[in-house]
This record gives sequence, C-alpha cells and structure tokens, in this order.
Amino acid sequence: MLYSMKNPLSIGIVGGGQLGKMLAMEAKRLSMRVNVLDPSDDCPASMLADELIVARFNDAEAIERLASMSDAVTYEIELADADILASLERKGYKVRPPAHALRIVQDKFMQKYMLSKSGIPVAESFSVNSIDDLHSIARSIGYPVMLKVKRGGYDGRGNLLVKGYDDATNDRIARFVASRGGWDSVYVERFIPFIKEVSVIVARSSKEEVVAYPVAENVHDDGILDTSMVPARIPEELAYKAKRVAMDVIQALDGIGVFGVEMFVTKSNGKSSNNSNNISNGDDDSDGDGYSILVNEVAPRVHNTGHYSIEACNVSQFEQHIRAVLDLPLIEPRMVCKAAVMINILGDDGINGYYAIDGIERIMCMDARIHIYGKRSNKGRRKLGHITLLGDDLDDLLKSAMQIRSALRLVSV
Repeated sequence: MLYSMKNPLSIGIVGGGQLGKMLAMEAKRLSMRVNVLDPSDDCPASMLADELIVARFNDAEAIERLASMSDAVTYEIELADADILASLERKGYKVRPPAHALRIVQDKFMQKYMLSKSGIPVAESFSVNSIDDLHSIARSIGYPVMLKVKRGGYDGRGNLLVKGYDDATNDRIARFVASRGGWDSVYVERFIPFIKEVSVIVARSSKEEVVAYPVAENVHDDGILDTSMVPARIPEELAYKAKRVAMDVIQALDGIGVFGVEMFVTKSNGKSSNNSNNISNGDDDSDGDGYSILVNEVAPRVHNTGHYSIEACNVSQFEQHIRAVLDLPLIEPRMVCKAAVMINILGDDGINGYYAIDGIERIMCMDARIHIYGKRSNKGRRKLGHITLLGDDLDDLLKSAMQIRSALRLVSV
C-alpha cells in the first residue's frame, strides 16, 4: 500500500477519554488524522484531535459525520450506541470492533451466555425475576451469590454480594433492583472464590490474525483497578491457557481490534446446570495442579490492564488496535523488559472539582513513566493517570510502586 501524506489515514474515535487520548497519541506518531466525538469539549483527547465533534454518544447524525471523515470508526467506551454503529455498517462505513460484538458485550448476561455456548469457561449465571426466585437460585447453588446489572456496570459498579437468606430478603436488594430498572435489568451469578484476578489483552485483524499479550495480574480496590503486574505470578502452563482462552473469546465474538479479557484464577470451576434459565461454565479449563481460568468480563476496546504495554512491550495495545482497525499488519507482542508494574492515579472521594497532583516532581526523579490524562476536574475515585515501572524483579518494582503511591497526593485548587 502507499502511505499517503497528501491524504493521510484517518481514524474516528467515539469517546474522548484517556483511552481515546492514548489512541490519538499513537495515531499522531504515525501521522494519521484523528477525529473524536465526545460530549465534552475539553475531554482528554481534545488536545490531539484534528476534528472534535461535541455530541452525545447516541447522536446518530453526529456519529455519521464522524464516520464520513474517517477511514474507520472505533470506540473507547461501551456507552457507544450499537444500533447506530450497525446502521453505519449497513451504509458501508467501516466500524471496528463490529457493532454486533459491542451489542453482545454490552449485556453481560448475553455475553456470558454466548461465551458459554462457545465452550469458553465462565461463572454460572441465571436469569432472575423476584426475591423468591433469587432465594431459590441461591439455595440451589449455595450462598453467597452475586446480583449483577446486565448493562452499564463497570469498575465494580452494579454488583451486589448476597451473603445469605437474610441478606436476600433485605430491603437493600429491592432498592438495588429498583435503582437498576427492575428484575429484567439484573441477573444472578455464582460467587467465585478466586485466588487471583488476571487479564489478557488480545488483538484480531479482519484477516483473522490473532495475537495475545503477556498475562497481567491485577489488584482492585473497591472494584477499581489499582495495580497491574506483568508477568502474572501464575504457573507457565496456566498463563498459556489464559492466553488461549482470550484468543478464543475474541474469535467467538468475531472481534476486530483490541479486546481486554478479565479472568479469575480459581481452584474450582463453576458448576453446570440443566436449568434452561442458567448459563453453565463451559469447558473445564483446569491444569494439572487443579487451577482453573474463568472469564469474568470482556471489554471490546483497549483496556486499563494493558497500559503497561506502552513502555514494556515492542508494540503497545494502542498501536496494535489502530493497526487492526485500519487493516494494517499485527505484530506479535513481546516484553522488552523482564517485569513491569502499572499503578493507577485515582481521584479522592473528598475532592470534587478542580484539583492538582502533589508529588509529581519527586516521582520524576525516579525511574518511572508518568501519564497524566488531563481531566480538568475530579469526581470520586476517577482515573486521573497512571505510572509504569520497568525492571528485572517484580517484587522490587512493587516496593517502588508503593513508595510512589505514598508520595502522591491530590489537593483541591
């Protein structure tokens, strides 16, 4: 192909948050044109966009305008409208990942059903219609169980642990369900007593090339990612299986682009059931030591747990996504260091509004890579940036990461 500078390749991004910004940074490195649609005129990606369309994610006319000026449209947020994107596909626009993959992933119960039918190991999930139904399911599979929203839940939002019968009949269950739109909006999932949470970034092209990144081990704080460590501290055979499962996931969804596949490492798999209202665990994916991999959640986009790849790999997840979206060759990812740790810079619940980050100068004296997303204001525990450390020993990097975290402080301005 001829890589024209007169008419450079252009990418349209639905969503201008930090993921959109980092996609734009890679696109700009390749001298591509970047078009962004976001409801906010000062979103993080706005500083890099050649064209910023300020519009809601369900504005069909604005999204088609984005598509008309782009060689391909992608999205950095699951709030993208799958119906609008499907309409663009029917009109001949290139949408990556495809709208049907987004539609499946947006409904977590549908996601689990589809993955299970494809033989991919997932936690056992059930449709639920009432408090009595919830208790009946829990009595069948055993407490505790998780009550989860089908749509819109992320970073731990939309999950409720039901510990026992008294818990299941508590008013807080009714309030939770009512606040989410009723029983049709939630489902029940078997509680998984996992040992570790891991994830794999995986990419697939329109030519069905599939590549997977090293397995990351993740630590969450109240449902929000706090730390990622690479490589994950799991047996090599299990890491290989985790990568194979992630590759199976993106192929089952017919995805194009980069996906983040979050998984549990557990000593026991979920149990299958003949109940037509439940989703079984798929194939048993345990290794010789009795460890198993269960897929927890899939994101059809670049992912927080893959940020380490910017510095730690020969190709970042963001460049890989751009390659896949624009039908450019994929690269087999590999680490360029022995170990990496990524920590998120999170907002403070006590600071709502404009803020400053204290301690950055001290961190700049350390061997760390700092990413500040450029979000003007904070609300709650918002993701404001991240820091990546590279080295030879994971334990040493974790110690340094803790020192860095203690040096950072958010202040109101």
